[in-house]
Amino acid sequence: MAEQDLERLRKKLLRQREEVFHGLHDLEKDWQELAEHEIEFEEEAQKAELTELFAQLDEREQREIEEIDLALSKMAAAIYGICEGCKKSIPLARLDALPATRYCLDCGARKEEKMKIPPAFA
Repeated sequence: MAEQDLERLRKKLLRQREEVFHGLHDLEKDWQELAEHEIEFEEEAQKAELTELFAQLDEREQREIEEIDLALSKMAAAIYGICEGCKKSIPLARLDALPATRYCLDCGARKEEKMKIPPAFA
């Protein structure tokens, strides 16, 4: 992979990481503002919804940060862009679209298919 492509992808990863942290900070700020208000019935419902959303976003965003950090670590170790499934190079177009991806398109599709839960038998 060309050095300029690698640097562009590194900047993209860092920007994504920063956006996740800013989004989480904004959500925390909204939660704090809601907590400071005198609580009425409607505000209590809003607070409960926001708290649930915060917990969900926190988990999802934590995974996203971990994936970004892993990709940045791989860049530092000069192993970025290698599929963890088949060990082949991940196409640049896929890395442009998903810079933290760990899999090529085929291996990613197989991994996603394995993660699906089969329907319950009736």
